[in-house]
Amino acid sequence: MNLQSQIVAVNDLRPEDVAQMCRLMQTHYEGVTEHQFAADLNAKQWAILLRDQGRLCGFSTQILFDHSSNGCAVKILFSGDTVIEKSHWGSLALPVAWGRLMLSLLAEHPGTNLYWLLTSKGYKTYRFLPVFFWEYYPCHNRETPPFENNLLQSVAVRRFGTRYDSVAGILRAKPGDQRLRDGIADLDDQRLRDPHMAFFRARNPGHAQGDELVCLARFQPENLKPYIRRQL
Repeated sequence: MNLQSQIVAVNDLRPEDVAQMCRLMQTHYEGVTEHQFAADLNAKQWAILLRDQGRLCGFSTQILFDHSSNGCAVKILFSGDTVIEKSHWGSLALPVAWGRLMLSLLAEHPGTNLYWLLTSKGYKTYRFLPVFFWEYYPCHNRETPPFENNLLQSVAVRRFGTRYDSVAGILRAKPGDQRLRDGIADLDDQRLRDPHMAFFRARNPGHAQGDELVCLARFQPENLKPYIRRQL
């Protein structure tokens, strides 16, 4: 397993890349159409591509935007469609490439408060948070502070509109929306012994139907776990 990562502007993606990305999504998610996938992709700025000996086997789409909460200006990187073949689960290629993108954005915008916004359909996405960060929200062992709560709520309403359930912190799936195929990332009793996974299921009981837990983390070197900092 020797994944190579590449960050490509969406406008520079080749048609064959887009077709392969769509097929990967359709393999892992139900409810993915070519039209819907293309529309979502075209609304992003970058795609992190993962290849094994030239074969595309994973990707993640990203967009950076400005936001203001209670008079405080921040930048938000939102991760959209993300998938990696099961044979490459456990590889650090995607998180390292994503982390280096975030570091480049920090360098490009010095002094900026940079946050990561992600929506978690499955436990593996949510699991990135405790692996990467000391502090992230929502979390099983701490309340979301007022500033981060206001920021999360305001950016979720802006980004997702009425689909966002602000009481539950969930992006509600509509009939026909994407959802993970059965057997891709199921939560079993062993995984639920992990308090992070138990918390994810408790906060997002409809994840199997496509509901997504909306999450936020500040990207700063001091908020990164030591192992991740060494990898980056």
